[in-house]
Amino acid sequence: MGINKRFLAGLVGASLVIGGCSHFASGKDEVVEDADSRSGLEAGGGEQDVTSSNTNSDKQNAYEKENFVRVQDYTGEGYELRDANQEIEKAARAASEQIENAVSAFFMKKYKTEITVTNIVGARDAATVYVESVADPHFYTYAIVPYDFSTGTMRTDDVWTQEGQVEIALYGWLYAKAYPEQFTKLNQFLEGFVNSNPVTGLTAEAVSKVKGSGFSNVYYLVSPFGLAFEDALKLYLKNPQVSVEQIRQVLEETGYDAKHVSFGITLYMEEEAAPDPDIIDSLSSGINELTGIPIGAYSLNLNDNYIDKRRASGNKENSIDLTWPNEIIKE
Repeated sequence: MGINKRFLAGLVGASLVIGGCSHFASGKDEVVEDADSRSGLEAGGGEQDVTSSNTNSDKQNAYEKENFVRVQDYTGEGYELRDANQEIEKAARAASEQIENAVSAFFMKKYKTEITVTNIVGARDAATVYVESVADPHFYTYAIVPYDFSTGTMRTDDVWTQEGQVEIALYGWLYAKAYPEQFTKLNQFLEGFVNSNPVTGLTAEAVSKVKGSGFSNVYYLVSPFGLAFEDALKLYLKNPQVSVEQIRQVLEETGYDAKHVSFGITLYMEEEAAPDPDIIDSLSSGINELTGIPIGAYSLNLNDNYIDKRRASGNKENSIDLTWPNEIIKE
């Protein structure tokens, strides 16, 4: 299945946010929102505007007091989807063992991949089930289990996934498997940058519980697309024991470049302070000068110390972004 650029644009535009997924319809043919489109950098209104409106300041302050937490303390607790149905969440948690078994079987059959369930969240008419791959390097995505309103039960025989969502995560996973040295160098650079500057990333627990789009870790999300990654995934699905060398060979023979791989790096101020432009300038300079990291277009986002626990988003009016058309291109 091809991943079109329009789908990726929604995913990439939100990749700096590091969040989960929106509410889902139980019918597979109904339109659903992109995984992170409801928080942070998306255009338009919604609950994310509580940090950007100068009207209703009392309401804004009340929301912030109730829902903003230090990013170091955020574990995914309190996360909700828009239009979340508490009846469904209660039913899903009661049926958690059946859901975990059904989702695990679904991923093994369709994607030849062993996963563990990390979180179950009620949506409008289904449960969203966040999963983490068992094999290293870990990736995170989600599945959807519809709810039967007539019986008050979860339809565990009808597990499905949003078009392209798991595939994007697998593309990133295969990319990381094919180029471990390059990803290690990027990770080491970011770890060193965080240790040398008053910034931090998301907690590992939050990553596992509320991320749902692309291959990601505590600092970034990567979203590849294109024929090279489709071919690599086909090879993996045909033979899950495929070697790193074979994955790399397919990627390089089919061909890809920076425009096919979007990296969204998101950091937070370590203490209660506004995002510092000097820090994002330093990060930008460091990545520009860095060699031997994965090919891709790198976008940067620096937030203050607080994250909205309901939306898993740190993006606010004072956030500093370096995004399209000013990404850092690494070929």
